Amino acid sequence: MDILFISPPLSVDERYGKSVGNAGGHLPPLGLAALAAYVRKKGRTVNLIDSLIFDYTNDDLINIAEKDPPKVVCLTAITSVFNRSTECAKAFQKRFPNTLIILGGHHATIHSIKVMEENDCFDILAYGEGELTLMDILEKYEKYETKEAFLKNKKILLTIDGIAFKHNNEVTKNKARADIPNLDDLPFAARDLLPMEKYIPLPNQYKRLPSMHMLAIRGCVFSCDFCSNPAIFGNKFRARSPKKTVEEIKLLVDKYGAKEISFWDDLFTINKKWTEDVCDEIIAQGIDITWTCYARADCVNERILQKMAKAGCWNIFYGIETGNQQLLDNINKRLKVQQIKDAVKWTKEAGIEIRASFIIGLPGETLELGEETINFAIELDPDYAQFCINTPFPGTKLWDTADQWGALDKSNFDKYTIWEPVFLPFGYKDKNQLIQLNKKAFRKFYLRPKYIMGRLKKLKSFEDVKRYAKGARFVLGFTS
Repeated sequence: MDILFISPPLSVDERYGKSVGNAGGHLPPLGLAALAAYVRKKGRTVNLIDSLIFDYTNDDLINIAEKDPPKVVCLTAITSVFNRSTECAKAFQKRFPNTLIILGGHHATIHSIKVMEENDCFDILAYGEGELTLMDILEKYEKYETKEAFLKNKKILLTIDGIAFKHNNEVTKNKARADIPNLDDLPFAARDLLPMEKYIPLPNQYKRLPSMHMLAIRGCVFSCDFCSNPAIFGNKFRARSPKKTVEEIKLLVDKYGAKEISFWDDLFTINKKWTEDVCDEIIAQGIDITWTCYARADCVNERILQKMAKAGCWNIFYGIETGNQQLLDNINKRLKVQQIKDAVKWTKEAGIEIRASFIIGLPGETLELGEETINFAIELDPDYAQFCINTPFPGTKLWDTADQWGALDKSNFDKYTIWEPVFLPFGYKDKNQLIQLNKKAFRKFYLRPKYIMGRLKKLKSFEDVKRYAKGARFVLGFTS
């Protein structure tokens, strides 16, 4: 085999920092699947293993790889999974010393030099968009008989944009690679390498199965201080054409029997003309599909919401964060409280359900202001509310300015899950106060008689009953 792509081991309970039962929420590693599709189209043989969905250990991965040893192993990592990627790389390095090991993903992009300085288990680090960089690495690597000969040739390594490498104990980070200008040129993700039937979203993110995840957009023009995406894509927006986007939807319907699409793009309505064109394509082609997406409150209006509902959108996730204007300003959200209220009102009027995300422990927050956030969530009364704990990830402005607002623990990336307190604002006494307020938020929002009765009234099938039961188990995991 030429390349083995690995999403490293991490259990669902570890991801959420608590037991949440079998509620679902397994996400296919579409980033790796996109890379696999690209290099496969260029003639390479590939495999992709999602350790989480199968609950694989590193030993399991080694046993699988021994059946068809790979020439190259590609690992990915967000911050909370970085230590697992490191453990996995060390296991492969020990068993397959002649295999080239490459690390990519968010954490690699943000901490390129530090990662390579502190870890000898990665031969090359690829940062930014991976398709062209990975292909460049492979084409140059394939000209050498051994990994050692390739890595010794610093002159060749310096010709590969978008990588960092260690040579004679000195780390070099090459210049960034230019973005892929036309996403339509890329093949669709290699979902055939994944057990797609096993990927079931969280109960509040689907109403019809099979539900398939999909990405059509790269980048976001906003720069919220808690978000690391600007460090990956910059403040730019690119998307597949509406026709190509709908072509992928039709593929998922025809090949996998998809009844629903879960768009995981950071901001589906960032370009309303694009969004409307996608909706028009779905409607014109008469595709029987329901779908969900992510949006900002200031990037929707009554017209686009009505069009989205007509095209099958039934649920939108809004990053609201808080109802306190000063706290919004502190994180550079560039959003007004009234814009939030308007968007919630218009979305409800369009008949679209709302998932709203709120953050506990924001810069400048006190216990009293945290309570305000909970009360604001209840006032808006979305269909579902998510209460995260503020996590200043590497690569974000909050990571750089955390000391101005409180104390940030940078010692253990395993805790960077958005569900455990790694940052303590000056306005809180201790981390336990944050934990208890977060639990209170879930209890106060979900255990209201009005909310419970409202959900019961929406029950229409036995499938709804099962979905709500899973959802209740998930919420209980955050309240106990």
